[in-house]
Amino acid sequence: MKKPHLFRLLLAGLLPLLSLGFSQTDSPNVSGSWRMISHRVVPAMNGVDDIYTHFKDLYGGCQEDMGLTLNPDGTLKMTPVKGCQNPLGNIIMKMASKFMPSGKASWETTSNKIVLQDGKGQRREYALQLSDTSMKWTFDETEKQTQVRHTIEFKRD
Repeated sequence: MKKPHLFRLLLAGLLPLLSLGFSQTDSPNVSGSWRMISHRVVPAMNGVDDIYTHFKDLYGGCQEDMGLTLNPDGTLKMTPVKGCQNPLGNIIMKMASKFMPSGKASWETTSNKIVLQDGKGQRREYALQLSDTSMKWTFDETEKQTQVRHTIEFKRD
């Protein structure tokens, strides 16, 4: 007679799990093409709170944002800002892209983090926020004895 009671307890315990949905992994799907739209810092540095927009404006309103492609196989590719009105801006942005992880670089996610690893094995971890059309990476750094919060924002292509 106790079997129906145990079955109901088992079923009652499984229902919350079923409503959450089973998944092999808690990793969000960030693969695809993205465009950087901002790199904000708090507190502001020398009066600049969006480093990315500041440099694009400094070099003459660059037309194309920095691109990021996160491939499903865990590889990634970054492309530099293009179309700056100041020719020096195009050169500097292209040179800066050489310092971005690419080629043998890789990425992986967990439920709330994205980790990038360059070809030399150096890992960088970011807190991850994701929606259908935007992605934010957040990290803290100490610069000149000041704690600085960085938030890099991308929009899906």
